[in-house]
Amino acid sequence: MSYGEPEGVCGRLAMGMFLLRRVYEEYLSGEATRGLPVDGIKKGLVAHGRAGQFYRHLYFHIGCRFLGWPGTLASWLMHQVDVRQAATGRMESAVEIKDNVAAFACAKVLVDRSRRSISRREGAERLQEILAERA
Repeated sequence: MSYGEPEGVCGRLAMGMFLLRRVYEEYLSGEATRGLPVDGIKKGLVAHGRAGQFYRHLYFHIGCRFLGWPGTLASWLMHQVDVRQAATGRMESAVEIKDNVAAFACAKVLVDRSRRSISRREGAERLQEILAERA
């Protein structure tokens, strides 16, 4: 099985579970908050020293979206938690909302690619547009 480009419903489910398992295992091990490389990623997505959390948000929301509507619902509910926290003035939650929105857009690109409705090149360009800092 290739985790690079899942094909079909079973491939998307496997990819979704793989990503969610990574989030869960990193959370339990304490690795979720470790500093990860963020060179070239938009500064607004990794502000306040949130490198580890940025990746966790990506894995979680993309993994959920690969699971179909039940995962999309779980993703939306977790996003609402961040929205509520941001409304109370928590600065990190404002960044988390940006991470979530980027993850939603990345998930759309990756699901479209897994359905072969976009080319590899178009997928790569769209992901770069969502995540990469402009030079």
